[in-house]
Amino acid sequence: MSNHPLDNIKAVIKEPLEKVHKVYSDRLRSSVALLQEVNDYVSGNNGKELRTILVLLSAGAATGSGQSITESTIKCAAAMEMLHNASLMHDDVVDEASERRGNPSVKQRWNNKLAVLCGDYYLAQVMHLLKEIDDKQAFDTVNRTVTEMSEGEVLQQQYIATGRLDRDTYYEILRRKTASLMEACCELGNPAMKNFGKHYGMAFQLWDDLNDYAEDPSIPKPPIEELEQKKALHIAAAKEALAPLPPSQYKDAISTLLTILN
Repeated sequence: MSNHPLDNIKAVIKEPLEKVHKVYSDRLRSSVALLQEVNDYVSGNNGKELRTILVLLSAGAATGSGQSITESTIKCAAAMEMLHNASLMHDDVVDEASERRGNPSVKQRWNNKLAVLCGDYYLAQVMHLLKEIDDKQAFDTVNRTVTEMSEGEVLQQQYIATGRLDRDTYYEILRRKTASLMEACCELGNPAMKNFGKHYGMAFQLWDDLNDYAEDPSIPKPPIEELEQKKALHIAAAKEALAPLPPSQYKDAISTLLTILN
């Protein structure tokens, strides 16, 4: 049986990925038993780790060298995975979602209050890691991203309240809620990767929306043909952003992320 493409990609960054896992688990560890129980539950169901992958590969691809994956890069990757998981815990409360990645969501397994509080705890650890990195540009990037993610969620709630959603707002919700985080991951890896991240993030979310086109009625979507065309345009723009980079296994790996979306 052949490996999933993500398994091959992770093999390229095996050592730094293991370091991210250690930072992630060490920083979230708590003496409060219930909080640690939630940490273990979330970590045991941690998904694809795509945000971590984007940070690490962006750092390596921008220069063509693994030496660009520094200790600060490792901390940035752990911080972005924490931010992503915090947003999922909060989103599941807002959306009243009972399931996450095929298992009961934190709010379903415990309750809304604990999901909100644990999400807040994760955000506090993100800030702690950023303080250690001591990089104003990194702090500003994360600050901008959390702002945009929050605004995107409010835009979606605004639609639910009014029942009105035009095409521009639909794409703006995608950009702010999802693409902004992936753009930030690439930018934290190396600022030269920001443009790739912007287009990859949009292509990824369009791909995701196409996959559950009929199953997710929470937001009415434009026609499938339009979404396919938009996705293709963003994939092409992301490929163009990669073109000037030096040849490397990191560039090859991040290019593979695009092929998964076809």
